[in-house]
Amino acid sequence: MEFSSEKVKVWDAFVRIFHWTVVTLFFCNYLLSDRGMPFARGNTLHRYAGYIVIGFVLARLIWGVIGSKNARFKNFIPNPAEFMSFMRAMLRGEHPYYEGHNPAGAVMIICLLSGLLLTGLTGWLSTLGDAIDGWQATVASATDFIDWGDVHEFFANLTMLGAGIHITAVVLVSHLTRENLVHAMLSGYKKKPK
Repeated sequence: MEFSSEKVKVWDAFVRIFHWTVVTLFFCNYLLSDRGMPFARGNTLHRYAGYIVIGFVLARLIWGVIGSKNARFKNFIPNPAEFMSFMRAMLRGEHPYYEGHNPAGAVMIICLLSGLLLTGLTGWLSTLGDAIDGWQATVASATDFIDWGDVHEFFANLTMLGAGIHITAVVLVSHLTRENLVHAMLSGYKKKPK
């Protein structure tokens, strides 16, 4: 695909700050979470990084309703027919231009947001065993048959797998379309096709 020198604003500041903050905190919590590491599971830094991620994901969900054009879910979440049409085009070697997320990227965004929320929720639930009284203790006793730490680890691994697929797809699509998607998420701008 050929691109002109003209650029279009695609990602607003909130989307970019959200993206890179969540990427950084999730990877720190995942990769530096072994015992003795800065983000060791269960320590204060690990917990607060997780709470910040949950807060950012909740804010992103709100921004997905009221935010800028390319941030709004209604403008990029495909229906099944659109998704399948896009995938067939990709398999034929065609690379349709999308100003924002392409249909496969949109589905991945929903999967990653869901994975981050489930990882955060189960991480929080794993801390409730320390609660002595109040509603948190009630939740802890009602779910004490579940090892929330194991469930948290499962969702963290699943989310990391999704992140790996996402990164691979971004690199591959950037190469195939000659469009630097990482730069677009840093600068907020993409080149327009000719």
